[in-house]
Amino acid sequence: MFILPNGVIARIKAICKNFFWDGGVDFHMSPLVSWDKVCRPKIEGGLGLKNDIIWNKAAVGKLVWWIALKSDHLWVRWVNHTYIKGRAWQDYSATASSSWYWRKIWQMKILLNDPYEQQVRTSQKGKEYSISKGYDFFRNKGDKVNWSGLVWNKWTIPKHGFLTWLQHHNSLNTNKKLHRLGVSDEVTCHICGSCVENNDHLFYKCIYSQKVLKQVSKWIHIELPIQDIMNWRLKQKGSKLKKGITNAVLNACSYHIWRQRNQSRIELTLTKPDKVAREIVKEMKGRIRYIISSSLDDGDEVQVLFGLAFTRVLGLDGFRWPVFMLVWFDVGLITSSRDGLNLVNYEFLACHATKKKSKKKSVLIVSQIHR
Repeated sequence: MFILPNGVIARIKAICKNFFWDGGVDFHMSPLVSWDKVCRPKIEGGLGLKNDIIWNKAAVGKLVWWIALKSDHLWVRWVNHTYIKGRAWQDYSATASSSWYWRKIWQMKILLNDPYEQQVRTSQKGKEYSISKGYDFFRNKGDKVNWSGLVWNKWTIPKHGFLTWLQHHNSLNTNKKLHRLGVSDEVTCHICGSCVENNDHLFYKCIYSQKVLKQVSKWIHIELPIQDIMNWRLKQKGSKLKKGITNAVLNACSYHIWRQRNQSRIELTLTKPDKVAREIVKEMKGRIRYIISSSLDDGDEVQVLFGLAFTRVLGLDGFRWPVFMLVWFDVGLITSSRDGLNLVNYEFLACHATKKKSKKKSVLIVSQIHR
């Protein structure tokens, strides 16, 4: 662990940024979101990537901590013999004749001395330095955002989550934004051509988008308040499972609506809303199957969307469910059997309360056989 020169740090940062936004080493366009925001935790509106400059400081802080505690390391013995020479580390000052590397470590001691002692050391057991705690101490903290849970959950397909993340940062290049930057003279929506194209119109108020949302909402059996959908998403009630899959489906809608917007702009063609809705449902079925299979392989309890939507996911459309069954259930895996490495059968136990606050439960066992 050592302090990297500023030129090296700048080059590493540039490579990371270029690869993130373009997939290559060179990228000459302005990034959609600042690197500082990208490196924030997801709860603060970032992607949780590490800032290499701050991480380097936090890593060097480990050396400062070793010296302070006089850890039994060969390097610490050498430092005490060559530089400190029996003096108290707290009062030590590096001389002008000291090496550049040693002066940088001494400067890090000044940064960590008082504030880290109070804020980090006291919060850990046994006075041990943690690089992750040091990183959190050095980084610029942002305000928590209320939409993080809408974007990031295990049911959301990553590319859908990323586009929705850009949407919440108002970083998508809509016509209104391009017009403000002087790139385009057009401000109206490419799809409907009737209103100014911004995030709110494109994803929720455009006639095309509303048709897609209504078609998909039928699949998840939820009536969406199209005119105020963002507030509804933030305040929606229900189990974590229900909210997770609902948000994942709506993120998929945003992704495909944006894709159709670009298609209408570049290729001058537009897919029918019902066909887009079927594609979204198909993708979400695949995602749910993937999450279920991953949970089965890990031996974890499985919680999945039940009711008509769940039967479609598992290919059980032939079953006739009672009307009261068309709701959200918590479903747990109870048995499974395999033929070699292939899963050939598994059963789920679905519990449903017949009335709210009722202790009586309806129970149904569903079995599926893989052919």
